[in-house]
Amino acid sequence: MTLAASESIQPRILTRPEHQLSRRKISPNALKVMYRLNRAGYLAYLVGGGVRDILLGRSPKDFDIATNARPEEIRSLFRNSRVIGRRFRLVHILFRDEVVEVSTFRASPEPPEVPDAWDEAEPGEEAASESEDVVVGEEPCEFGTPAEDAWRRDFTINALFYNVADYSIVDWIGGLDDLAAGVLRVIGEPVRRFEEDPVRMMRALEYAVRLGFTLEPATDAGIRASSGLIVEAAPPRLTYELVEGLQSGSAAGICSAWRAYGIFDAAFPGLAKGWHGVEAVLGEIDRRVEARRRCDESTLLGSLLLPQYTEIERAAAGANGRIDNPALLEGLRDLLAPIGNRMHLANHTLHQMAQGLFTLSKLRRPPERGRQVLKLTRQSYFPVAWAIAEIGVESGLLLREGFAGWQRAMQQIERAGGIDEPTVEAEAPRRRRRRRRRRS
Repeated sequence: MTLAASESIQPRILTRPEHQLSRRKISPNALKVMYRLNRAGYLAYLVGGGVRDILLGRSPKDFDIATNARPEEIRSLFRNSRVIGRRFRLVHILFRDEVVEVSTFRASPEPPEVPDAWDEAEPGEEAASESEDVVVGEEPCEFGTPAEDAWRRDFTINALFYNVADYSIVDWIGGLDDLAAGVLRVIGEPVRRFEEDPVRMMRALEYAVRLGFTLEPATDAGIRASSGLIVEAAPPRLTYELVEGLQSGSAAGICSAWRAYGIFDAAFPGLAKGWHGVEAVLGEIDRRVEARRRCDESTLLGSLLLPQYTEIERAAAGANGRIDNPALLEGLRDLLAPIGNRMHLANHTLHQMAQGLFTLSKLRRPPERGRQVLKLTRQSYFPVAWAIAEIGVESGLLLREGFAGWQRAMQQIERAGGIDEPTVEAEAPRRRRRRRRRRS
């Protein structure tokens, strides 16, 4: 949309008495940022999912702010900040327990790349981070007006602005109506928007499942017509969206929707063979997230491979039931190497996945000695292995008997205070080996 066209459209504005968005639902840090921008003479709006979720009675995951201040102007107002980005520069304002993202109104529809990770220090408002800004690339997006910024966003329900100056909600596109009707609608012509950024298709289906919304017919048809474009998206962005979906608490529905539209298998080939088993795993992941149990990337992705792991373990088992460890390791390498390359997984993530899955072979039988339990539990990858084992057992892909034996052993060690040599079961005394005399 051109500047003239966007400025000719009058927004729908809900004054404070006309809506239910309360500042009590907004992060104090985000409010602090908006108030400071506003006092400095700039516009400051809460935008995107923060507005959407509060209006739906949900708790936002994060709070993003849009302003007419340029990145360097924002940076000058906040010492505890960092400029990042490739196509479009963003400012991350770093608080002790939160990062508030601030962007300048933009006109370009081009999506920003996933920003580089920043140092995970814990700067406070008074003790600012002195790290250098992270700015990559030479193709910045054009800065724009609030109207242009709203029209270049992905979905109507994500284009609602909360103006901290008068506590009003500003709607340029009809997002309030779609929010009330439970409709997920792409802003603009769907196929064109999906060509600009294929990842939008994944997000559309994720929002529809997570919020319980219905896809608007043109948006639905656009995804079906454009699903093959997903292979053109950058692998790190696809991986990021997958992990976000797995951590959402609605992983089963989201991944099933991606698969129904032909997106999952195209984006992550080889990841979800044995879909019936994967569905069981996804359901268990959702239960863990709902119970607020930690699920990191290695655990989540390793768990999706459980159906394939069971086949590899079966092939590596000898006639006596014992596992041929070299064969199992080779099978896991053959499984993980192509997946890691396609998804651009970090070496650490791949190592944790490989060791976590390999350790399952040790958990299939109850431990014989306390020393065996202590040695294994002290390994850095054991938490990943244990979480994958729990998911595998609860989803019916791994046997419960051996795992239950390990649970009892670990409980016994915990009761004993973690002594160096706890006894899981009565151990037979070791026989001393005689030293052979050398013949002269």
